[in-house]
Amino acid sequence: MPITSLTRLRQMPRPALAFAALSAALLASPLAVLPAEAAAPAGSLWPCIQPRVQTLAAGQMWDGPSIDNNLAWRDDAQVAELVPVIVARRTTIEDATARIETFATAAGPQKNARLTLLFAGAFDQINSLRARILTGIERYAQHQIDLSNRIKDESLRFAQAKKTATTDEARAKLADIEQQVVWDTRIYDSRTQAMSAVCESPVILEQRAFALARAIRGLMD
Repeated sequence: MPITSLTRLRQMPRPALAFAALSAALLASPLAVLPAEAAAPAGSLWPCIQPRVQTLAAGQMWDGPSIDNNLAWRDDAQVAELVPVIVARRTTIEDATARIETFATAAGPQKNARLTLLFAGAFDQINSLRARILTGIERYAQHQIDLSNRIKDESLRFAQAKKTATTDEARAKLADIEQQVVWDTRIYDSRTQAMSAVCESPVILEQRAFALARAIRGLMD
């Protein structure tokens, strides 16, 4: 099979679970991917169009009591149990809000203090998760660069081998090189498409932090 154009390669079926696998790998794997057209400063590995913000600032979304250096939320068993539930993306904001309201009602006269702890915990966890995702995205970016370089090397090796492929053995070897180029290009393209969605993950977490801040602050006296 002759080398196809990049357009034709992009029309090939992509792995059905590419996005899901990539999302999970951002938190568990050192591998990396880079979209073909990424807005990043020179010398940076950041591949996303969205600006890279390392740490969220509580003051942007929270006008309640200070949560600076406040890790006491871990010492409150109910807060520590509720935080990962309301932070998890599988929990809808509506469900999270309902759980926060139930928690506030049960807090009694300590409502404001414990709601502050709840936001401190949610903010801390969201910031930690975002940091891991940012690091994972950049690691994927480096490996996608490496894959791109490998494809270029393989394509050059194919072009050179094609000139001298006069025997059956040489033609068989040429077909193997060609297949590797096609396969690596499909992987690159699939990961590139998936990364466009993954780049939204930090933004989605930031939006969740704002929504939780509003829900919690709205219940305080």
